[in-house]
Amino acid sequence: MNKLAILINVKDRPTECALLLQSLRTQTYQDFDVFILDDMSGTVMNMYHFFNCLVTRIKSEGHRIFLKRTEFPHGVSRARQAIVDWAFSKGDYEYTLRVDDDVVLEQDYIERMFKVIEKGYDIASGVTTPMTGPVFKRDPKYLRGIINRVILDKEGNYIMNGDDCGWRYTDSVILPAHHFRSCALIKREVHDKIKYYPTKFSKHGFREEQIFSYKAQMEGFKVGIDTGAVNYHQMTPSGGERFPDQVDLVKFNQKILVEYTKENKDKLNKIFTHENMPDELELQKETNLLMEEN
Repeated sequence: MNKLAILINVKDRPTECALLLQSLRTQTYQDFDVFILDDMSGTVMNMYHFFNCLVTRIKSEGHRIFLKRTEFPHGVSRARQAIVDWAFSKGDYEYTLRVDDDVVLEQDYIERMFKVIEKGYDIASGVTTPMTGPVFKRDPKYLRGIINRVILDKEGNYIMNGDDCGWRYTDSVILPAHHFRSCALIKREVHDKIKYYPTKFSKHGFREEQIFSYKAQMEGFKVGIDTGAVNYHQMTPSGGERFPDQVDLVKFNQKILVEYTKENKDKLNKIFTHENMPDELELQKETNLLMEEN
């Protein structure tokens, strides 16, 4: 059985994807193959010389690397599922690592993900921090034992929707999470039960990983996050699934998340318990990512 398939969905970001590939070359963990699914970029990825150089180098260093282009624009959720299905058609992988096309991984990122799995989690993730700007670090004790915490009322309305993974932390701790942010190491058995697609989401990717996290937990799987596992987000304003109507698509996806949460409020409220509730001041922090539906 093959160990790990790294899954990269890319669209119109050849430079950013090349930086990601370079960060894979320097990982302390090296037992992986790489799959790159190009969701109909304006220019075919292998037209870029620097990209081809990295692909060739990764192959020469003992990795299999696969590249193909979708036959029509899929959008995020459909492309996420398509690359999972493609990877499993090529090998009997135990794990997948989904990584966004505009992140750069610290050298020990993958190694840290497996340490989260060893702690009994089925989905492992880290923190996704902006590459530009100063570094602000939080003390993880203020997370109260759960990162990206969700609190719902009896009707399934959000009281708290934690967004704690856009920061660096003073200490590296592995904590249970109610959802992960962007990059994640996922066991094969999770994919066997949980799918990204079909979905009611738009072609934009906002909130897709949150509903995936919810589906997994309702099936009994556990999400864990290492606050010391860092990937740097380039926050690229172009490419990816950026569209002229992006603001409307984000609002639409938020509406779908709210509807899904209410439909599954009874199951989710059994998972998202109210013990050790944050106070009113904490609920007003910017890490409580509540959004209006319209």
